[in-house]
Amino acid sequence: MKPVTSFFLFSVTLSLTFFFHPFVAQESTNLIQQVCSETHNMGNCVASLESNPDSKQATLQQLGVIALNLASSNAANTSSYIKTTLLTSKTLDPVIEQALQDCSDQYLDAIQQLDDSLPALLANATDDVRASVKAAITDIESCDNGFKTNIPGQEMLLSSRNAVFRQLCNTVLVINKLSSQTNAGSN
Repeated sequence: MKPVTSFFLFSVTLSLTFFFHPFVAQESTNLIQQVCSETHNMGNCVASLESNPDSKQATLQQLGVIALNLASSNAANTSSYIKTTLLTSKTLDPVIEQALQDCSDQYLDAIQQLDDSLPALLANATDDVRASVKAAITDIESCDNGFKTNIPGQEMLLSSRNAVFRQLCNTVLVINKLSSQTNAGSN
């Protein structure tokens, strides 16, 4: 091939790469915006999804995996926080200690529910994803209710962590709903 032709092909390839790269990033940003516009807290949704650098070029299914991983990671961090609190606090009231132990169990179950939903998400089994994620949310609502019912005034101990977890799970549910609509439209 002549050097001029090679240079021309290289220039065209390079130009197209730079031309389409912002388009792909813009399209993914629009996808994140579309997903997050359907959540209760768009700002937190955008911030959480964009915290993963892979989200910028992600498809809807890939965003679902990212959102699931964020929710699972959040649950694991909260579970560790609860365990550390139980191990290091020597003066916990027995009722608070029991509520924390119950929440620890509920977070472990929530993590398992989210882990179980990943294969379903990858298989586009949207009903299974919805059921697993809603079960995880129910676990955390039980944690909240244990504090509200048994120790009024102490629910603040985990309430903000529980709220963040629910927001992350709700993002998964929105993505799952959009995937369901996309899958229904392609059939």
